[in-house]
Amino acid sequence: MPFQLQILAVLIAIIFFVSTVHLTRKGHAEVRQMNKWLLLGIVMIVGALFPPIGNAVAKLLGITTLTSLALFLLTGILLFFSLVTQITLINTEKQLRILTQELSLLKKKMNETEED
Repeated sequence: MPFQLQILAVLIAIIFFVSTVHLTRKGHAEVRQMNKWLLLGIVMIVGALFPPIGNAVAKLLGITTLTSLALFLLTGILLFFSLVTQITLINTEKQLRILTQELSLLKKKMNETEED
């Protein structure tokens, strides 16, 4: 990896990691939701600082370039994150629906007791 590209990769990885920490500290995101992004930021920093490790892993998997490996892995990771987020959203919608139904039943009972 050319030195200029390595510097750019390190800067992007550090900016990503610092942005993730900043969002968490400001309360825009919860730590439990940001753990995976923090881990991804650390992996990006390590990968940018030590490209021979990425090259060795790429060769081991039969992938010709580090860029192809990074593109493949990051696409897979983002698809996985998207799936996990979708499952969490579906579960939250189910809980909200149940909570709304329970609240409606309680309001109905309160109205019935007030009428009596």
